[in-house]
Amino acid sequence: MQHISEPFVSGESLIHASHPGFRVVCALLFSLVGALVLTLSAAIAVFIAGLIFAISARLPMLSLLKRLFFVNGFIVFLWLFLPFSRPGDPVFSVGPFTATTEGIIYAAVITLKSNGVVLAVTSLLSTMPIQLMGAGMQSVRLPDKLCRLFLFTWRYVHVMGEEFGKMKRAATMRGFVPRNSIMTYRTYAWLMGMLLVRSWDRAQVVWQAMLCRGFTGKFHTLNSFRVKGGDWLLLAVTTIFVGAIIATELFKVEVF
Repeated sequence: MQHISEPFVSGESLIHASHPGFRVVCALLFSLVGALVLTLSAAIAVFIAGLIFAISARLPMLSLLKRLFFVNGFIVFLWLFLPFSRPGDPVFSVGPFTATTEGIIYAAVITLKSNGVVLAVTSLLSTMPIQLMGAGMQSVRLPDKLCRLFLFTWRYVHVMGEEFGKMKRAATMRGFVPRNSIMTYRTYAWLMGMLLVRSWDRAQVVWQAMLCRGFTGKFHTLNSFRVKGGDWLLLAVTTIFVGAIIATELFKVEVF
């Protein structure tokens, strides 16, 4: 059975030792504010705060850079279009297209705040096992259905991947060769339909098994969480970062 990799779980930093519920709250608060900023100065503040979180969590640099590489792989495409799509002061031209200062700044804002939020969320959430994160979500009174959906998604996503792999191998053994044709599209549609049916059947079996074992809609954990001074410190630091970002955004602090 395959398992989802969790390369940032092991560590001895202050963040690793913090209460999982506090980390969930800090991640939600920071990502919400970070995603809404629109000015370059506020985006720089988000990125700097994310770096501070990553340094505090002592994350493995190679694994962190790999994760940022995948994120920025999508952002690169924005740099191909956004600088040329917003009106403003021209900077340079590529054929009939003219890049503007406003377009470049807009692309930079998206890049900085995206990387900052990813760094912060990785530092706060990826540093604990998924089961512990689910318990943390329950400890801060998030809806039980949301917590169940999150934990079941983590538990069975690789199971569904294995099921799809088995069906695809069975189709290959029967002579199926993917091509750019209607037959290929129809075959993949049937595979996805059968995966949905099998997922539904498995969900019913798992649900009935859990009811037989006395499941009442809430997961219980053997971990005992105690609020320590470091937890309040983490929340206070996050609040300071968020307040500084909001102030920078509202007062439109100039960086140049």
